[in-house]
Amino acid sequence: MANAPHRGTRIEFPRPLATQRLIRDGQHSFDETATEEERAALADLFGAISVDELSFSGTIEREGHDGLRLNGRLRGTVVQSCVVTLAPVKTKLNDKVERVYSPDIDPENIDLDSDEEDALEPLTRTLDVGLVATEAAALALPAYPKAKGVGTGDHITNTADDDPEKEKPFAALAALKEKLSDKS
Repeated sequence: MANAPHRGTRIEFPRPLATQRLIRDGQHSFDETATEEERAALADLFGAISVDELSFSGTIEREGHDGLRLNGRLRGTVVQSCVVTLAPVKTKLNDKVERVYSPDIDPENIDLDSDEEDALEPLTRTLDVGLVATEAAALALPAYPKAKGVGTGDHITNTADDDPEKEKPFAALAALKEKLSDKS
């Protein structure tokens, strides 16, 4: 649902376009690339180490009498932490993005549990292609990134050099209590 956000909402990669102008013109091409500052904000939003590159290009055409159709290509590179080893995991994005915006959809009464096509969106006063790109990137990223060689059942265990007492939450308190009782 990547239309204009509520006032005061921070948008990491803003590229708003007036929908009335898009409908009037009939067709609009776009080619947007996130700046270094925007990529840093997107990395923060995604909980990623970095967003090394992010671009979104495509066309917006009139759909019917007063709707719009967006066809785009999202490209980028995002570095996340492996959920097992915390090693950097690089994800390349090269995804097709399609959205249809209709004035017949009420943004206040959207049924999020509906099985209707996810690409159908309410048409509002502005269409933010940067917000569409942000949403598409967030959905394309792996929720649980894993480094090469890490399997689904892998997890980190203690090695012989590890002290199991360090992993117990109250070990430090027990040591402090013992230390204080020795001084008495």
